[in-house]
Amino acid sequence: MKRTGLARFARVAAVALALLCAAVILALRALQTRRMNRVCDIPILMYHNVLPADDPGGLDAYKVSADEFASQMEQLAAAGYSTVLPDDIWSASTGKARLPDKPVVITFDDGYLGVKDWAEPALARHGFRAICYVIADRLGKDGASERPSFDSGPLLTCGEAAAMHERGVVLIGSHSLTHKWGEKCLVAEILPSRSRVRELTGVDTRAYSYPFGLYGSAKMYDALGKAGFQTAVICEDRMFRFGVDTNLFALPRLTVYGGKHDIRVESVDTNSGVVAVSNAGHWIPLKAVVVREGGGGTWESEVMRVMGSGGKDAVFRLPPEAFAEPFRLELRDKAGLFKY
Repeated sequence: MKRTGLARFARVAAVALALLCAAVILALRALQTRRMNRVCDIPILMYHNVLPADDPGGLDAYKVSADEFASQMEQLAAAGYSTVLPDDIWSASTGKARLPDKPVVITFDDGYLGVKDWAEPALARHGFRAICYVIADRLGKDGASERPSFDSGPLLTCGEAAAMHERGVVLIGSHSLTHKWGEKCLVAEILPSRSRVRELTGVDTRAYSYPFGLYGSAKMYDALGKAGFQTAVICEDRMFRFGVDTNLFALPRLTVYGGKHDIRVESVDTNSGVVAVSNAGHWIPLKAVVVREGGGGTWESEVMRVMGSGGKDAVFRLPPEAFAEPFRLELRDKAGLFKY
């Protein structure tokens, strides 16, 4: 009996020791992953629709031309950015994954057909991935005589959204059930929007985008958690500070402004540091950047809204010493990602 008892004790102790070792290893791996995911600024870009420059409906702030979008993807690739998804941010924040050195998140709101037709091919050329937040009850029915439309153009059908997600370049998220205004309505729609997206497309998404950029209430956060969402994006026009911003239900995004842009530098006064810029296209916020060749430094102006046709020239001011030869003058978006 004593030998039997000792043998049982030895087996239990061995199992307990093995479990303890496994737990320690997992904890150390999680700690190592968190350490590898250092504090960094992550641009989360907000797009809506992508269309040809000659689209009959015209381009506005919510419609980026296909050529401009392709150029933006080329610039991101050339700068060494790697795309990640909101799920990747959640995994990195919980210590389950590691982010690349220069991560960027590309998002689309509403679920437009142009995302499939024009954005997806441009993304695929660079091995990029993105997420498209669809309005569940506005997805078109496959085989219907008419395709539904929203603010910026025709929308995807259920089958098109499902197929796009399956291809793996542009995944599907939820942008509410109906895109109605009001906190009470949005809270009520959070859970059924996830269920409805799953029903219509087969996609069990855990990524959400608030309609109208509304967020910030405990009721919304509670509803998102209960519905099984892990992340939610907002409209705050700033970088997401990974490791500092900890509310994954309020991930800030940078607006990418659409429309036709015809940006021109009208004059440069190197003595006073004044740069005058005109725009014959749609208004856009920009900043002037002077780069001194040979590692001589970089200077940036304040961000200014460069008005469209008929507007006055925007005047950017930089220190005169920035213009010592040789230098390169660039006009960039607010985050400094894209050249115009």
